[in-house]
Amino acid sequence: MTLAEQEPTEAAPAAAELAYQRPMDRVLVHRRAVMEVFVTDAVRHGEDAYAVAVQAPRAHGYYNDHTQRPALLDPLFLLEAARQAVTVVAHQWLDVTYDTSFLISDWTTEFTDLAALRSRGDAPDELVIEVTTRDLKRRGTKLLAATLDCVFLVGGRRAGTSVIVAGYLSRDGYTAHRAKSRGSVPPLSSDMPASRTGTPVEPALVGRERTENVVLTDAERHPDDTTALRALLDVPVQHAAMYDHPLDHVPAMALMEAARQAAVLASGGRAEQRYARAFGATFRRFVELDSPVDVLVTPSEGERLTVDFRQDGESVCTAEVEVAALPLPGTDGR
Repeated sequence: MTLAEQEPTEAAPAAAELAYQRPMDRVLVHRRAVMEVFVTDAVRHGEDAYAVAVQAPRAHGYYNDHTQRPALLDPLFLLEAARQAVTVVAHQWLDVTYDTSFLISDWTTEFTDLAALRSRGDAPDELVIEVTTRDLKRRGTKLLAATLDCVFLVGGRRAGTSVIVAGYLSRDGYTAHRAKSRGSVPPLSSDMPASRTGTPVEPALVGRERTENVVLTDAERHPDDTTALRALLDVPVQHAAMYDHPLDHVPAMALMEAARQAAVLASGGRAEQRYARAFGATFRRFVELDSPVDVLVTPSEGERLTVDFRQDGESVCTAEVEVAALPLPGTDGR
C-alpha cells in the first residue's frame, strides 16, 4: 500500500453550499464540549441524500496525537466525524428527538485513497461527508432503525466510505433496556475510579505519543498460538474525548480505538508506518464499565486481524482491522 496520487474526483454540488466558519450546535452531535464538535454545516440535496461539512482539529490532545509519518488524518477522527455527521442528519431530517439514544450495531469503514488523507499542516483540514439513508424502520412517525452510508470527500477526492447501522431508543426506553439486559442499574463513568487497572502499552508501539491515549494494558504476545495478542481493555474514564460526558458503558468509539491499537501492536513493524485503513465491527451488547474486558487478536484473511472483546465469558464486540504499511518519508509517499 502506497500513497500513490489519484486523479481528483469532482466534489458533489452540495459541497459548494457548505460553510466552515463555526461548529454546529453541540446538542446535534451529543457532545458537552464545543471543542469536541467537528461538523460545521449540513445541507440536504436529495430525498435521502445529505452533505455534512467537517473541519479537523490541529492541536487536539487525542486526534492529533499520532505518530504516522507522513502524517495522515487520524482514522479515529474520521470515524468520529462520520458518527457526528449521521447524528446531525438524524436530528435535523429524520425527526429523531434530542433525548434519543443512538445504538450502533454494525459499523464498516474503508479508506481507499490514503494520499487524500494527507494532513496539510499549514491550515485546518476540511472535508465533506456525503450521507445517504436507507432501510429506515419506523413505528408510526418514530424512527427505530436506519442504515447510513457515508462517503468521505477530501479536496473533492473520494477518500473512503463508512456504513453505520443504528437503532434509536427514547430516554425512558434506553433506561429500561439497560436495566433489563444488565439486571441492575449500571454505574456511570463519572462514578468509576480514575486509576489505571494495569500497565499501559508503550504509546509508541500503538502509534500514540501520550500514555493517556493508550487503552490497552498488560499486553502479551503469543506468536506460537492462534491468538497473536492478549490484552486488557482500559479506557481512562476521565478521557476528555472518549468520555466527553458521563456514560454507563464503554462507548463504540473507545472500542474502535482499542481495536486499532490492538491490530497495530499485533501486526508488528514500526507503528509510525502502520495505518488502520479498514474497520469492520459488530457490537453485540453493551460493554460494561465494572467488569474486566479481554482483548484477543487473531489473524484473519489477508492483512486483516480479528479483534474480539470478551466480557464475563461472552464476546461483546468483534472487529476486523486492516493495517496498511505506509512508505517511508522521502519515498513515493513524501
